[in-house]
Amino acid sequence: MSRIDCSNLNSEMKRKGISPHELACLLGERDETIRAKIEGTSEWIYREAVTIRDVLFPECELGYLFREKEQDE
Repeated sequence: MSRIDCSNLNSEMKRKGISPHELACLLGERDETIRAKIEGTSEWIYREAVTIRDVLFPECELGYLFREKEQDE
């Protein structure tokens, strides 16, 4: 499983005052599921990432919000 670094997503969420609960509502997921994805213990589905970018962060590149971690990270 490739790990996704969500630190930029977290920064943008804080900047705009968006909570993990709001992501969960947008995606129709449980809060716990979204927290696990942000923490990297569960994988994002591509369409989830695109929806988050398109709806909440259209000014951001997808690769900026969801950066693949390097092997040694």
